[in-house]
Amino acid sequence: MKADLERRLMMKGALSVAMTSSALILPHSVQAQSKPKLSTLRSNARSWLWSAEDYAQHQQLFDKSGLSVELAATNRGVNQDALLSGAADVLLGSPATNMRVQLLGRPVKMICGWVNKFASNVVVKKSILDKTGVTESSSTDSKIIQLRGLRIGTTGPGAGPDQLLRYFLSKGKIDPDRDVQLVTIQGGASAMLAAFDRGQIDAFCLSSPTSDLAVTKFGGAYLFNMVTNPPPELNDFLYIAASVTEQTAKEKPNELIAYCRGIALALRAIDKDRNSFKTFAKEYFKDLDSALFEPVFANNVGMYMKNPTPTKKHFDINVEFLNVDYRSRKQPEVATNFKFEDSFELKFVEKALQGL
Repeated sequence: MKADLERRLMMKGALSVAMTSSALILPHSVQAQSKPKLSTLRSNARSWLWSAEDYAQHQQLFDKSGLSVELAATNRGVNQDALLSGAADVLLGSPATNMRVQLLGRPVKMICGWVNKFASNVVVKKSILDKTGVTESSSTDSKIIQLRGLRIGTTGPGAGPDQLLRYFLSKGKIDPDRDVQLVTIQGGASAMLAAFDRGQIDAFCLSSPTSDLAVTKFGGAYLFNMVTNPPPELNDFLYIAASVTEQTAKEKPNELIAYCRGIALALRAIDKDRNSFKTFAKEYFKDLDSALFEPVFANNVGMYMKNPTPTKKHFDINVEFLNVDYRSRKQPEVATNFKFEDSFELKFVEKALQGL
């Protein structure tokens, strides 16, 4: 069974499991060969960030929408090149990362979203924070100061964690090239935890459950839990969206409508029946210590949107966030003629929501 599940996740050798036994929970019935297919790609195999898609798969909500969805992961932070090359139909990831390639003229559009918290958390060695008395409940400014001088793990330039760190460093007037070391860690969650445990980095930015494991088992402490205690300006921040090439949008409109419908149904189910979602999550994250599951679930269940339709507010704050990142790199800001319509194509999600 496990080998069968991993084959379903594998695409052109791209699969790299983020954590032990992290193959996704995919019922055989959702792979019905008679239905139209879409392939999707994410940066790692298993995360709360992708759970709306995985819950839709587990509950056969794509199947009910008339679609078969094949999942794959790469363990790389940025995967727009894979989308543009045709390795997948749909890419899951950060809107700001998509905007970067759109600003370069690449034919990519975002079609829906499901996480509106910047759910990459910042963890620092507890021994470092204990020296200053700063905790997760301290003020934003006092927490940002703690980053100065640290070696901080990220998943690579341009990826969501790197963007969040540069945002905080900018707010604290900390030079990302001189006052800290931003260390790219390849290999996913396990590699990040290993670097943290061995003292190769003092802090890192990554989503749960990796951040929770660092806190409970590897001597870390939350500096920023971005779901439960984000800075006010990031309380409604579109963080995970689905993007497609313009060619896929043209050639597979019905499949994309069905995909958006499956996501919408999953978000509705998460909102209306938390207990069923919790049951799914216990199996999905079965490698978590049972004593850890409850706080982890509480930390993450609040990240999901009730409606998968992105808004202009989501666009505007991502542009602002991107500009902060560009300024930190001494690069030109986003062109003023770059508009919401250049970034998002909402006709698929709008049609998907009709009659739901």
